[in-house]
Amino acid sequence: MGRDADIVVVGGGITGVAAARALAQGGRAVLLLEQFELGHDRGSSHGGSRIFRLAYPDAHYVRLAQGAREGWRELEAECGETLIVTAGALDFGPIALEHARALASCGVRYELLDGRDVSMRWPIDADPGEPVLYQPDGGTTLADRAHAAFAAAARQSGAEILENTPVTEIELGPGVVRVHTAREEIVARAVVVAAGAWAQALLAPLRIELAVVPTRETVTYFDLPGALELPTVVDDAVPDARAHGLRRPGLINYALPAPGIGLKCGLHHAGPPANPDERGEPDEAVVRWASTWVARRFPEVDPSPVGAETCLYTSTADESFVLERHGRVVVASACSGHGFKFAPLLGRTIAAMARDAAG
Repeated sequence: MGRDADIVVVGGGITGVAAARALAQGGRAVLLLEQFELGHDRGSSHGGSRIFRLAYPDAHYVRLAQGAREGWRELEAECGETLIVTAGALDFGPIALEHARALASCGVRYELLDGRDVSMRWPIDADPGEPVLYQPDGGTTLADRAHAAFAAAARQSGAEILENTPVTEIELGPGVVRVHTAREEIVARAVVVAAGAWAQALLAPLRIELAVVPTRETVTYFDLPGALELPTVVDDAVPDARAHGLRRPGLINYALPAPGIGLKCGLHHAGPPANPDERGEPDEAVVRWASTWVARRFPEVDPSPVGAETCLYTSTADESFVLERHGRVVVASACSGHGFKFAPLLGRTIAAMARDAAG
């Protein structure tokens, strides 16, 4: 049994549903295939919240984040829901100065604060003289809601989404792409592979190399007093890996509100390489470090964890994104643990590449 489609999107994470929406709204017949159910907890797109920020050390990413913010506002208007809660963003340490230079070059407002100023304005501890950047447009993306909004918008625009439908093979033919599942063969004019940590296995038989490393990262949750409102926090005061028993040192600490839970904390890029087909457990050393860091930075938050879970990163060596076209195959790995915020912009970009691939 088989069927035809204009463009097939493989992978129903945030990148895949954003691309499907953009393609469907552009009038394309789109079929999205997700190996699990939408919103599953096996990949990189699940959970209640992600950091939204304009602050980056590279002006290129600042401008991309500005464009993505406009896309989020469009999606909010489309679905009638709030998807980004703007409570500001704080960056601690030397990265604050790097971010300030990039923001200034893009004309984005910010404040450079002393640690004393931070402790006076928020229930967050900072050392006197410690550089801290405050960017008022940062905040929290309500991730589960955002993912659902993209999927709903894609369906409303005519995209078909099949859940629990793993792709077993992608085969190139004369002028077409054949996408195989356990149930059928789909003949399409182009395919978008947005399969996260599973993309390498799908692309390898096509001799398309995807230079990424999947890792399993740990996030830890803490109870947050009901009246306490916090900006997001990025802090490059990272631990000594050996002293804290960590497998990898990590790059930055981060914290953000987690709707219905409290405070979500993590250590960026501290996780080990992972097989996405295997379920993993939270790294207890990362959980212990998160508790230590919360006790240091958040004096009004109980540093006893109330939960922990894992997610997958799929990272390039320099944390840049992979958006490539190989004939009728578009590879989309917007990754490295910081891609979620760019979803509206990525969706449009991938859709344009897929339209070109389809001809």
